[in-house]
Amino acid sequence: MRPGRFSLAVVAVVVVMIASAGLIVPVLSHTTTASAERAALVAFYNATDGANWENNSKWLSDQPLGEWHGVRTDDEGNVVRLDLSRNNLSGEVPTELSSLDNLQHLFLGDNQLSGEIPPELGNLANLQDMGLRDNQLSGEIPPELGSLVNLQHLYLDSNQLTGEIPSELGSLVNLQHLYLDSNQLTGEIPSELGSLVNLQHLYLDSNQ
Repeated sequence: MRPGRFSLAVVAVVVVMIASAGLIVPVLSHTTTASAERAALVAFYNATDGANWENNSKWLSDQPLGEWHGVRTDDEGNVVRLDLSRNNLSGEVPTELSSLDNLQHLFLGDNQLSGEIPPELGNLANLQDMGLRDNQLSGEIPPELGSLVNLQHLYLDSNQLTGEIPSELGSLVNLQHLYLDSNQLTGEIPSELGSLVNLQHLYLDSNQ
């Protein structure tokens, strides 16, 4: 092989290697993420009687997820906000929501959601706001929520939650608002909540 042809062959191999490492893999990764997020939202729609929501515009369509009512995505198409407050949701919150790895804001308040809060929501490492107030949620507060170290606002008030306040919530070092009032919580206030140095509002009244 002449030197010129050898050089071209080497360049071709390098280009293929760069393409494989820098272009093809991220594209496939993003495609996989988008597919998982779409599947999670479809599961959420089916679990919460989406056909009877007040507004379900674009849901289950082929439109980008950011065009579905209540869904906001970032520049890369990742779901970062889900706000379906006051939208006539019923049924239970599905565990599939934990697949929304980039979710920062979750607002599902003022609906008729029932059942327990899925412990898997504790896997939403980027979550900053969780609003589940004014529903019919029951069972205990999952201690797994203590893993949401980026959480700033947690609204679980006006439900039917029972049991004690998990001491793990004391690990939410960035928490500013904690609303647990108007439930059926029992037991003592965990001393670990004293570690919440950024806490500005704490509501625990109207519990048993």
